[in-house]
Amino acid sequence: MAKRKSESVPDKPTKKPSKSLKPTRYSLCVPSSIISNSNAYNLEQITNIAYQIAKTATIYDVAEIVILDIPTSTEKHEQKEKELTKVVELGSDKGGKRIKFNFNDDEVKKEDAKEKPKEVDEALEPTGDDIKNENNSILFASLLQYFITPPYLINSTFANNKYKSKFKYAHKLPKLSTLPFMQNNGVGSDFKEGLTVAKHTPKITNKKTKKKTSQIKKLSVTKYVNIGEDKLLELSQDVPVNVRVTVDVKNKKIVSPLTAYGTIGNRSSFGYFVRLAKTFSSLFTESSFPDGYTASVYANAGDYFNRTPLEVPESVELSKINVKGGQVLIVVGQLDDINYSFTKDQSNLSGIEGAHQMFDGKLDLPNGVRVEDGALIALTKLN
Repeated sequence: MAKRKSESVPDKPTKKPSKSLKPTRYSLCVPSSIISNSNAYNLEQITNIAYQIAKTATIYDVAEIVILDIPTSTEKHEQKEKELTKVVELGSDKGGKRIKFNFNDDEVKKEDAKEKPKEVDEALEPTGDDIKNENNSILFASLLQYFITPPYLINSTFANNKYKSKFKYAHKLPKLSTLPFMQNNGVGSDFKEGLTVAKHTPKITNKKTKKKTSQIKKLSVTKYVNIGEDKLLELSQDVPVNVRVTVDVKNKKIVSPLTAYGTIGNRSSFGYFVRLAKTFSSLFTESSFPDGYTASVYANAGDYFNRTPLEVPESVELSKINVKGGQVLIVVGQLDDINYSFTKDQSNLSGIEGAHQMFDGKLDLPNGVRVEDGALIALTKLN
């Protein structure tokens, strides 16, 4: 007798998202100096800046946030001192002699003085732990990730994060109202963000002692997901442990954030994807967009005292930048930081004379705006 074919059970219907991917995807880059001591005197102010960037990114469905690593003013000064102090070798009949020359003359001292921030109120002067937070790219990235993580996943997601003690102000801020599942046809009732977990470590029997002990090697796969409910959700298939996933709770299966919410960050991330750019060239070459960027825009912000014009067209037709179906990189920051990053990485940028050659144009922003405000203005203009 022939075996009867097993009929597959059709999926239960789920709500369809009202949001959809826009023709143009945006990547927002800000320098780590956005949390320098001249911009943020303490952890609370740093947290508020990260919150504003996160809010801006979710409002405009930014697919990627890039943090360009910029040294602190102290680190720049120390690096300059090393460059100014050179060791040369003089030849002689009796062998070489190493002589140390210090080229730190009065003119150099004047240049260093220009870089030093103006005096501030002693009550606001950063001290101790606040100094360690200055220009800290990983801290800033951790805060950005915190703001798009559901509250029930905070402890498990950041269990091994060395900066989790610095979230003390972040948890006091309101939850972002523009996350993918919000104002989106109620899809939050059918789809949840979760973290795959091992329900328990299996027990094995020791043949010699006849006692059950925990298996030494922990499970690498599981069927269970923490979605913030009283009980873990059991999936219909095995998945890797400790992975952030989007779950169809009706059909108990993992789906893409794009299927659930109609929008998605780069590398299948919920909200936006965060990456660090250690060098100026990596800002462009390590894009999380598979095909890279189709256009790049610079917006000058954070220059409170000087407004050095960038050598790109004074104004850019937005239609030329906002290319349909393209991936646009928006770099918002102080011109000195952009030029510094370019100069330090110029050996990897052969044939490029200046940072301005890496941009298709610039967006004009009001004079003296902070970087976090400039990011919101720039994205508003492009949209």
